[in-house]
Amino acid sequence: MKKPTTDLRAVSLLTRRVLDACDWGALGAIYFHEDGEKFWAERRPAVVELGERLARALLRRLPARGASLWVGAGVAELPVLLAETMVHERTVVAANLRGDECDLLNRALAAAAPTASLQFVAGDARTLGGATTFDHLGCISVFTDPETWPVLSDVAYGRIAPVQLDVERFVAERERARELAHGLWARLRRPGLITTSAEEVPWFLEQAAASGAVVDPDDELIETAVVGDPVGFLAVR
Repeated sequence: MKKPTTDLRAVSLLTRRVLDACDWGALGAIYFHEDGEKFWAERRPAVVELGERLARALLRRLPARGASLWVGAGVAELPVLLAETMVHERTVVAANLRGDECDLLNRALAAAAPTASLQFVAGDARTLGGATTFDHLGCISVFTDPETWPVLSDVAYGRIAPVQLDVERFVAERERARELAHGLWARLRRPGLITTSAEEVPWFLEQAAASGAVVDPDDELIETAVVGDPVGFLAVR
């Protein structure tokens, strides 16, 4: 059996090799309507640097050999996912609804990190992994994705004035988001940990209140590499 890696710098080197193996023309087209390849060329160093910072902070809070469910996992989460599997030997379900993105990332992993026990899986995070529950849930910039939640995203980032709000669309998106939050909350066992962006915290606080759970937010925040959202940790018991 391959000995686990203990050095996060080694994980960062492996992340760079995987990123070098990616098809950035194809990934850029998935993430952005135009100039996606140029954007990623500029942001790739930050993906590695900030990813290592987040991985270091997360591994201080997670036990070895547990299980994590990551929602909407993609390029920006790659360093953290590799760190979980390689350093802590944790099981990771990296869920993403976009099958083409999963295929591209899995090809890069197969080419540059064939021994890594990490695969991106296309599907709904609420159902992947069967009846498994997880001691950690990763959910970064999922509820603020402007393509999935255009109205909720505008409200969360203050891009829309109250007088401009389409109330019916807002209510419809809010209810769909609540259903997602409820389904994800059901996958988290207690005590557990949630890694999420600051704008998404209220979705999980609502679920905690409904289920009688106690949530202790952590003061440490780390910027994400792509959209710059502050990411932190919620301890759930």
